[in-house]
Amino acid sequence: MLADRTNRVAAGALIRLSFTLASLLSLHDPAYGIDWVPTDAEMARYRESWNPPTHGTTFTSSADLARQGQWYVRAYVQGQIGSGQYVNSPSSTSTATPFSPDAVSPAAILYYGLTRHVSVAMGVSWIYWRSDKPDSEGNTSGGGIGSTSLIFKYRPIVQNPDSWRPSISLYTKLSLPTNRWFGTPEIPGGFTPLSRVPSSRFEAAAVTEGLLFRKNVEPFRITGNVFYSYNLPGPSSTVGMTAYAGDLISSHLALEHVLDQRTGFGYLLEFATLNQLTTRLDGHPTNTTPASFWLLGVQPGLEYTFSRYESGAKLVGAIGVMFTIAGQNDIRAVYPNISFKYFFDQN
Repeated sequence: MLADRTNRVAAGALIRLSFTLASLLSLHDPAYGIDWVPTDAEMARYRESWNPPTHGTTFTSSADLARQGQWYVRAYVQGQIGSGQYVNSPSSTSTATPFSPDAVSPAAILYYGLTRHVSVAMGVSWIYWRSDKPDSEGNTSGGGIGSTSLIFKYRPIVQNPDSWRPSISLYTKLSLPTNRWFGTPEIPGGFTPLSRVPSSRFEAAAVTEGLLFRKNVEPFRITGNVFYSYNLPGPSSTVGMTAYAGDLISSHLALEHVLDQRTGFGYLLEFATLNQLTTRLDGHPTNTTPASFWLLGVQPGLEYTFSRYESGAKLVGAIGVMFTIAGQNDIRAVYPNISFKYFFDQN
């Protein structure tokens, strides 16, 4: 009862705070000389600047939005191939694990440009895993529906092509543990992959706040973000116990080099970090093992535009592999992935 009440209070407070902040930022008071929405002139200057239609980064969420009134869907598949375990000290080397935790997780996200400054999205994922180590019920494989996500993104600042000012957006995500509700078995050792954006625990509801930026400097795009994820208390591997895991901080920095504007062909280089803290936003002591962990990864990738039309519709794709290159108390793995985005006709 107390845990449920804590969940509701914490989640409600964080969600209200997120939308209150976004509402306040959308107001403009001339007395302070601050515009929390881009002006028509700024939007026009940005729309006329260099910005070819490409897939863009795979895991580094961009500050840019879908255009007002436009829908687009993203379908992607990521895998996890485990090969070792980073020890309890910062290291770029790892020890062999007694089991091989492999997984594949397809997902689909539907985006909509609500206004010139706000976009919303809803996503659902699935997972299939196999492991040499059985779970608590003796299973060595399993699968089912994954988490469901609701996303709100607000862009108060749009980049100025004549200066170094980037686009900046605020990001809010609510992750719902539909995997737990539908009885999807958890992969042994957990599944908090470096490649999930933003990261959250497999069977826990989570609220994430983020700050995103993007800057176009022909022929490059530079993109980055940082996320803070509060995981609500969830089920534990110990019967009758509630898991209180530390909050998660994830960050990404990426370079996109567009080699051919006509075909949208280019290469991507993305860096990702994931860090579980030993503290929680609600102040409750943590009780999961390990108490903390961190990972550092890099992903090279390629992108291509398959088709585009005057109506604004286009199909773009990207492929890459994320490698963990250092870490502590977490799995060493590679994450092959492929992603497609289809933008529908723009209203």
